[in-house]
Amino acid sequence: MWDLEAALLATAVVAGGAVALPPLARGVGGFCAVVGMLGALRGRTWAPTVAALGLLAWFVGHWSFAVRHGVHYRSRMALWVIDRTPLRWTIPRYWQLRRLRRQAAPR
Repeated sequence: MWDLEAALLATAVVAGGAVALPPLARGVGGFCAVVGMLGALRGRTWAPTVAALGLLAWFVGHWSFAVRHGVHYRSRMALWVIDRTPLRWTIPRYWQLRRLRRQAAPR
């Protein structure tokens, strides 16, 4: 069964690492997500944890890249997820683009 403290610690470590090293987080996170999903198909008990942490690392890596590079994404899936959720409000460049669109709109 899940140990809540260990799960929270693992989540914090993965998210912190993904913010610090986005390219590595995207690659390793994607690999871990695939391995975890394949393990889940085989009925392994560790697989859901690995898949969830891998997806978290992949996603936080993409979000961190978007924050640093101003609404530029490395994958279409990240663009789709971030632009259709409230996470877009956490990216500073999003607010600048929104302000420019409002000023350019005819009144």
